[in-house]
Amino acid sequence: MKVLMVAPEAYPLVKVGGLADVVGALPKALRPLGVEATVLLPWHRFVEAQRVGEVAYAFAGQEERAPLGERWEGGVRFLLLGVPGFERDRVYGYHDDVERYLRFAVAAGRVALGFDLVHAHDWTAALLPLTARVPAVYTIHNLAHQGLVDPALFFHWTGLPWSLFHMEALEFYGQVNLMKGGIVFARAVTTVSPSYAEEIQTPEFGMGLDGVLRRHAGKLFGILNGLDLEVFDPAKDPHLPAPYSREDVRGKALAQKALWERTGLKGPLLAYVGRLDGQKGLDLILKAVPRLKELGFYLLVQGVGNEGLAQALRQVEEENPGFVRFVEAYDEALARLAYAGADALLVPSRFEPCGLVQMIAQRYGTPPVARAVGGLKDTIEDGRTGVLFQTYHPEGLLYGVLRLFRLGPEALGLRGMEKDFSWERSARAYLEVYRKALG
Repeated sequence: MKVLMVAPEAYPLVKVGGLADVVGALPKALRPLGVEATVLLPWHRFVEAQRVGEVAYAFAGQEERAPLGERWEGGVRFLLLGVPGFERDRVYGYHDDVERYLRFAVAAGRVALGFDLVHAHDWTAALLPLTARVPAVYTIHNLAHQGLVDPALFFHWTGLPWSLFHMEALEFYGQVNLMKGGIVFARAVTTVSPSYAEEIQTPEFGMGLDGVLRRHAGKLFGILNGLDLEVFDPAKDPHLPAPYSREDVRGKALAQKALWERTGLKGPLLAYVGRLDGQKGLDLILKAVPRLKELGFYLLVQGVGNEGLAQALRQVEEENPGFVRFVEAYDEALARLAYAGADALLVPSRFEPCGLVQMIAQRYGTPPVARAVGGLKDTIEDGRTGVLFQTYHPEGLLYGVLRLFRLGPEALGLRGMEKDFSWERSARAYLEVYRKALG
């Protein structure tokens, strides 16, 4: 079976968030099952690849051609489409994102003709179930980002008939909703954890699409993300001062010491690693800082994103020198040190489709304190490998932290290292979905 995975990012070529880890790891896990998965990405200027051809496509009534690059990494074939809009180092979060990714998706539909099935990821590739001439599986990584576009622009750019707008498929409060179209036209829809698949069918978590998802529930599957165990392995992680495993955890103490030295925080250390986004519960962390400090905890926050949150974190760091450290950067080496050397990882999300940081932390022997939503409750065994709390309130987070330290971070961490977060089971589930989509 030949599958084309179409996505905006994939490790190790382009990475902004967890989606890149998923798209980079899943093809490797599918290979032993007889699935030949190729990953198609936009060709950013910072990605080196060998040009192997070009792709002709129509956009905004004009015939265009895009160079096609190829690169192999870790046994996975990557194709790169050089459509306009990706010449600079820009992935997401720009005013022209919809136009850039629609152009990419239109051209990607031409590449898909050489495959048995296309697997489209998130809103950036949501056009493909509608336009590709091969069966499509569509994966929702985060329902909060749906790809909304003015109808006049959408139909001008794509050349699709206006009649589609008046069907259930695309219209969303007067705009075209790309994710809605992906859900409606895909032969199968997946999301990244069983609990999130249930949650998004409710008004609380459905982001306006819960009704659509309930109508298409028969083809909706929740498949838990895995981890690339070769990439995330404390026994051979080059970012750590010494390797360690569950059988010999001495290197973990060295990681803690290195983290203390790197951050200037020495004591019971809580860490947050991830995007600065309203979804992630950073407002709870900010409100809990005075009480955490009073209780003797130190706080490390590492990430980039929302400027308002960044400003609030800078202020909290300034007001609490020696107790709060904010590192406004994407720093993989520091992130690995935090997974290994912190006493606990904070994941107080409003909602969480799956989440990877809590799995990485458990693999590195650091228990998470997380809200009981989505993939967090699917991957953390409450009271055994971490602590879950229910109420979205600073007191809920504080309760979780105190409960974790009563239970003992070391014991929870050791049990977390026993968990199997490999892609093997999830890859088999995707294979079954692919077979359903192919009929």
